[in-house]
Amino acid sequence: MDEFEKRLKRDAEAVKAEMSPELRSRIDASLRGIEPIKPVAAVRPTSIRLWWASSLTGLAAVIALVLIGTFNAPDSADVQEVDVVARTVPPMPLDLPLIAPELDIRSAEFTGPLEEELLRLRSDFEKARQNLREDVDFTF
Repeated sequence: MDEFEKRLKRDAEAVKAEMSPELRSRIDASLRGIEPIKPVAAVRPTSIRLWWASSLTGLAAVIALVLIGTFNAPDSADVQEVDVVARTVPPMPLDLPLIAPELDIRSAEFTGPLEEELLRLRSDFEKARQNLREDVDFTF
């Protein structure tokens, strides 16, 4: 780099460039008309505000879900077991002359999958509750 720099300096010294007084006065006038660059005021980043807004919105949503799940859960005393008849025949209206065929209608047994879904839902609520506690402890 030193050799290259030396050659550039020699070449610059060899160039004989003369400025006319008119060009010199125009350059000076241009330099006087320029205002110095002012530093721009530091702008507070909006990502922090966005983070707070999204955190508070998520927190409110989780609290709402937990409250809804807690207060809308049926009490075990209110739940009644109902025996379902395996075979039911719809009542026949007396004023219709049509004879309806005998229908074999059976109720679906959803007790197993619904119980599993309830357990999954409770598990999800517990995870949401734990995450909410961690977020609140981290934030405050």
